[in-house]
Amino acid sequence: MNGRRTEWIVAVLVVAGAVVAPIRSESQAPQPEQSPPETQAKPPQPRSPIPDTFTNLQVLPKDITKPELMRIMKGFAVTMEKRCSFCHVATDDLSQADFTSDEKETKKKTRELMQFILATQKVKPAKAP
Repeated sequence: MNGRRTEWIVAVLVVAGAVVAPIRSESQAPQPEQSPPETQAKPPQPRSPIPDTFTNLQVLPKDITKPELMRIMKGFAVTMEKRCSFCHVATDDLSQADFTSDEKETKKKTRELMQFILATQKVKPAKAP
């Protein structure tokens, strides 16, 4: 990952005040014992509404990978205790979503906040004499 992309990701996580520990603890939580595969029917996997390519990135790098973007968005959701539908035109279960839409004011304000944080990171205070 190049330095510029790292700056973007760090800035976004700073904006969100992201706490990675809760995400890690959920993924490392003990899993309940499962039945052998022959007795357990798998439900069909729903198609993910999250695209593999992104067409409306205005603050984040346009070449960001899907895992990087997902990590940032999950950071926002966990930290702000909001669902994706708070900023995106989407159902709570994400069965329907239009992530490219700029319809919601919360999405616009979040972009402004991210831009402000990124701009302040570029300005370094002068050293005291």
